[in-house]
Amino acid sequence: MRSHRRGGPRRRLTVAPWIVIASVSTLVLSGMTGGYVYLANSGCSGDPVRAEILADPSVKSILDKLSREWQDTEPMITDAKGEQRCVEVEILAKDSADVALALGNDWDARLTGPAPDVWIPASTAWVREAAADDTAERLLPDLQPSLGRTPTVIAMPEPMVKALASTAWKDRKPTWDSLIAALGSGASWESYGKPEWGALKVGMTDPAKSTAGLHALMAVTDANDDGEVDSKERQAVWNFKQAVAKSDMYKESTEQLFAGLAKADGQGENAALQYVSGFPALERDIINYNNTKPKVPLVAVYPEGGSADADVPFIALNASWTNKDRQAVGKSFLTYLRGDHGRAAFQADGYRDSNRIGGANFATATGIQPQVQTLPRAVLLPESVAVTRKTWSALARPVNLLLVMDVTGSMNEVVPGTGGRTKLDLAKEAATNAVGMFGTQAHVGLWAFSTPTPGGPDYRPVAPIKTLDTEQRENLVGQINGLTAAGNTALFNTTWAAHQEVQGHFLPDAANVVVVITDGSEETVPGGLSLDALVTKLKDGNAKEDGKKKVQVVTIGYGPNPDFGALQKIALASGGRALQSKTARDIGPVMLDALFS
Repeated sequence: MRSHRRGGPRRRLTVAPWIVIASVSTLVLSGMTGGYVYLANSGCSGDPVRAEILADPSVKSILDKLSREWQDTEPMITDAKGEQRCVEVEILAKDSADVALALGNDWDARLTGPAPDVWIPASTAWVREAAADDTAERLLPDLQPSLGRTPTVIAMPEPMVKALASTAWKDRKPTWDSLIAALGSGASWESYGKPEWGALKVGMTDPAKSTAGLHALMAVTDANDDGEVDSKERQAVWNFKQAVAKSDMYKESTEQLFAGLAKADGQGENAALQYVSGFPALERDIINYNNTKPKVPLVAVYPEGGSADADVPFIALNASWTNKDRQAVGKSFLTYLRGDHGRAAFQADGYRDSNRIGGANFATATGIQPQVQTLPRAVLLPESVAVTRKTWSALARPVNLLLVMDVTGSMNEVVPGTGGRTKLDLAKEAATNAVGMFGTQAHVGLWAFSTPTPGGPDYRPVAPIKTLDTEQRENLVGQINGLTAAGNTALFNTTWAAHQEVQGHFLPDAANVVVVITDGSEETVPGGLSLDALVTKLKDGNAKEDGKKKVQVVTIGYGPNPDFGALQKIALASGGRALQSKTARDIGPVMLDALFS
């Protein structure tokens, strides 16, 4: 077997400083930071085999350290030609959420940076987020080994935990629900004998970007851990959202919350206690914060029922841009990361190992339990993670919506594999679930369309666009459930009338949207609009008043028979989107995409 390694002792290369400066002067334009390449062994000839690794910024420094130690072991692989080759890894930092999104599209190195052979996100939750997209799912391996774990907990100032332990949590262990009840009650700490602490203030981080925020939201959204989101759980999310809105402590990242708390702590104990009462965080972040010796240390509250761990999975991608040699490099590096040195490095930085066992520093760390008593929650299925984020988006998004449902005769067709349920049955269920996810800041109305008799009406206003208070919500659900199907499809006339209706009730600070669900194509209505005429009207209508009253039309082609080409043209003309529910059985998630993406 031939080798690319020269004999003799290894030598370190002396590099002129101007060469070093030139070599680091180029960075990738993509939100990637701190690209680090550990050079191949100087005793090797030929080009080394390099694996590109995208890692969450939270673990990049650990991986940099371990890659240097690994390189000192002079790792090699046997390449596809049977030759021994030296190896190297390039580790670039990129947010887990950004990579999850990028994997669902054709990888564009100009926008996103080098295509990775390995992805190391902060949590398996981001892998599930990516897997909700069919394109991304094909790239993800079955084996996703964890490099370290840190539970998502509730970070609270130590004096506040003591106050609640003797009052609200005296006779029961804290849960996510009880935290929301305590922090979202609108009360102040005066109720607990501490008026100087001010209002009960709950913090939250953006679940679209923050691992702790996403984990906390999953726990609240699916409180009973059954993978479904019922009306009670939606109400809990609403309460959580309201509590956050009242406290004005919604941040993009936990780093921002910790930074704000550290600044307040520097001003004194009372300032720290008045800054925030509690927020979702990773246990590891609490350890590192308390290591700075703040005046008011934090305590990790482990909710009964558990929460997901940030488990730092190693994802060797099954992508077209990688090859067996680079995958072999990744596998070799993984072996080192999962060994004693790798485990010790993660534990030293506040992580537990894959069995949730902490290092020696856990025995003296303040504010945490050396042994976690609650079990980690199972990571939700990709669809459930998507529903979780869409639920939060629905509550956060002001919307002015007219839902337009096809109730023509073809909607009476039975959908195979659903126990005799019709297309209309499934559409009604999807619509009622979606309506249940909106908060009271939404304005929602309902139309149904068909032509029951020659010359009859093309559509029927069922519920006017109104604020979605309790009365309107109950009215909408009742009206949706009462829909019946008959007649033909007057799609074009109805779409234009719906567009005008929303413009007539336009809300300047909201998303103004018409969502049209149809399982068919336009059936000519005497004197009705053509497709070209509708497209023109939509463009002209949105251009009026200097484009200040634009209304998007989102179309859903339902089942195998709709004219999707026409639906795409309609959506494009209005700046909306065209979606497909190809089997009719998937109308639920498609409806959520239409309303909350």
